[in-house]
Amino acid sequence: MRQLMILFLAMVMQFNIGMLNLVAQTSKNNVPLSSTQADHWKIRWDRSDDFNGNEVDWKKWNESPENFGAWVWDNENNVSISGGVLKLMMRRLSSPVAEGNRTPTPYTSGMLKSHATGTYGYYEARMKGAPLFPGVCPSFWLYSKIDDSIIAKDETRYSEVDIVELTQRGDRVAGNERIADCNLHAILSNGSPGIQGREWHRPNDERYRAEQANEVRLQFDPRLDFHTYGCEITPDTITWYIDGKKIGHKPNLYWHREMNVAISLGLRPPYATYTAKGFVPSIVEGTDEFPTEMEIDYVRVWDRVK
Repeated sequence: MRQLMILFLAMVMQFNIGMLNLVAQTSKNNVPLSSTQADHWKIRWDRSDDFNGNEVDWKKWNESPENFGAWVWDNENNVSISGGVLKLMMRRLSSPVAEGNRTPTPYTSGMLKSHATGTYGYYEARMKGAPLFPGVCPSFWLYSKIDDSIIAKDETRYSEVDIVELTQRGDRVAGNERIADCNLHAILSNGSPGIQGREWHRPNDERYRAEQANEVRLQFDPRLDFHTYGCEITPDTITWYIDGKKIGHKPNLYWHREMNVAISLGLRPPYATYTAKGFVPSIVEGTDEFPTEMEIDYVRVWDRVK
């Protein structure tokens, strides 16, 4: 009788473990972490990846994305997959490298940017931040092309949704490593053609903070373990989630353009300085803080099915 009881308990434990696996994120259960039984989803594999292979699927991701910061994307040397986990690394080289007309920089990093684009849907990634703080910003975000051919005043030229940006505060004040930014950026036309016609709407501008900024103080240190970051975009609203719980909500005013999915490890102060022309590398003497890397378990995109 005792042996039968032990066998029964073992079966119950196996059943419970199986149930836990059913609600985990697997290829057989492709729904957002915050999904309810009433929700119906269709996964978009053109912008989703479980990173279960031995190398990056460059048919899905851009191998050489455009540069726009105080660092250079070098995916050949800074992107790898191991044990079903994608790793993006930021390095500091012994001598600066030049990229176009940009200020030479000793920093190189990794970024995945999807070839395919989309607008509305649910976007989710399970990832672990880089251990360095301050100095780098692990990010999961969406962004469109800038269309300077749009002249009509107040029309949207550029849409960007930051699903999450981690540890980008540039100081060591206690608790700042737990700040996450879930923000919105946009460029509207001021009625003039070309670059001079760009009107930036940034979340750190007091005029737009209420409709574009979400500063979240996490209950955990994002550098120490994996957590799930998500966002649902509809024609009317944008809603952010962390570990399946809603943490922010904004009206969708300008974020209707086709956007690429991006996961990246960018540079921040004290190693980079923000100027009117964007981030430029700071003059910092030799440091042993680099290399540093972030990890990504999966990226998934779904369409809501009615």
